[in-house]
Amino acid sequence: MRRLAIVCLPLIALVAPAGALAIGTGSASTDGTLVVQNGSAPRGVAAVTLSVIGTAIGHVSTGSPDQLDTVIIYDQNNTGGIGASAANGAFLTKTSTDSRTKLVGSDFRFRAAGGAYKVWIYGSGVDVFAVGKGTVVLQGQTDSSADGRYSLDGGTWHSLPAVPSDLLPFPTGG
Repeated sequence: MRRLAIVCLPLIALVAPAGALAIGTGSASTDGTLVVQNGSAPRGVAAVTLSVIGTAIGHVSTGSPDQLDTVIIYDQNNTGGIGASAANGAFLTKTSTDSRTKLVGSDFRFRAAGGAYKVWIYGSGVDVFAVGKGTVVLQGQTDSSADGRYSLDGGTWHSLPAVPSDLLPFPTGG
């Protein structure tokens, strides 16, 4: 039994600090979340202006026949994690430079994954999920029954404001 203790003590001494380091690191790298459901803003106004280090996935489906949906994504580090596809047979045009992608269509999905992005979303029927660290400015319609809702870090749902919101951070703190 004494031999077993002599053999195990050095192993425990090596494992304990690594375990403590792993626990400390996990709490320091907490990401936040943003969810927007059925957002809509007046014509020419971004419903969502998002700056995120992480990933944003969304869907935009025009509920208004007089405007097309537009998403502009600025890829700050040229990671190339941008993609898009038309939904339900709708049309989508995509124009790109090295760091900027513009998507225009009537019903499409998009993603900006694993990088630092600034995203502007114009249109209606805006659904977005973002995870990482970032900030967002939101704006809905003046008629609160048609403006959609949002939640930060799994918190309470709020109606999109009729005027641009303050800069909202996620994670929200703590």
